[in-house]
Amino acid sequence: MKQLNILILFCLFFADSLAKQNIDSLVIRFYSWDESKQPHVITCSNFEYERPYVDYSVADQTTITDFLNQLNNLQETKDTDFCVGCKIFFLQDGIVKSIACLNSNLILINGKTLFCDKNLIRTIDGMMNKGTLIDIQKNYLCGKYGDEYVDGREALFLKLELYLNKNLPEVIKKKGAIRIKVYCKSDQKGNTIMVQPHVYNDSLSDEQNKFVDRLLIRFFKNEIKWKPNDTLMKSDMIEILYKYIVKKE
Repeated sequence: MKQLNILILFCLFFADSLAKQNIDSLVIRFYSWDESKQPHVITCSNFEYERPYVDYSVADQTTITDFLNQLNNLQETKDTDFCVGCKIFFLQDGIVKSIACLNSNLILINGKTLFCDKNLIRTIDGMMNKGTLIDIQKNYLCGKYGDEYVDGREALFLKLELYLNKNLPEVIKKKGAIRIKVYCKSDQKGNTIMVQPHVYNDSLSDEQNKFVDRLLIRFFKNEIKWKPNDTLMKSDMIEILYKYIVKKE
């Protein structure tokens, strides 16, 4: 009974929050409901960079209200990773107020994962059929590495350079340029929860490689805050490519 009350309260909160924002239009960014077309896990964050998509605009207020009412009746489930085949942007006066990411089974919105039923999918298909086609994105390019940092990529790389200048011993600095590739995972609040560094310099010994690895892990876990994002999933990775060069004074 307690779990049911929590679910009802969430639905009421969800309904009230979108209603107060006076959503007046939607943009449906669609690739496919068929997960077999996706070569690996496509998430909300990397959706635009992985697959071509089509954008539809929906402005009919009755249709939007009916769609919001259907969302309010969906049942919540535990945080779950899934392949994203569609994104929906909720707008007020052209400003994005909320984003939903979904496939034919699950939908992630406002940091919550809900079961997606067939009626909702039919409604979305209908909105796309009646909506206005506004963009066909056939070419998709990867985003800039490091943009996820709360202060932007340039600030991230400057911070990393200063950190390595301060903490790398001279014996390692004398080995020449170090190419660095780092994979991070962030929670939805922007905290680093996983760091996997890769260091490339053939002149470094195994122990020196491990030393640089430990430095990078401490840096990204203790010094870096990512942009909060309530659409992040457990399979989302932040990739950082960087070349460290000792500047001659």
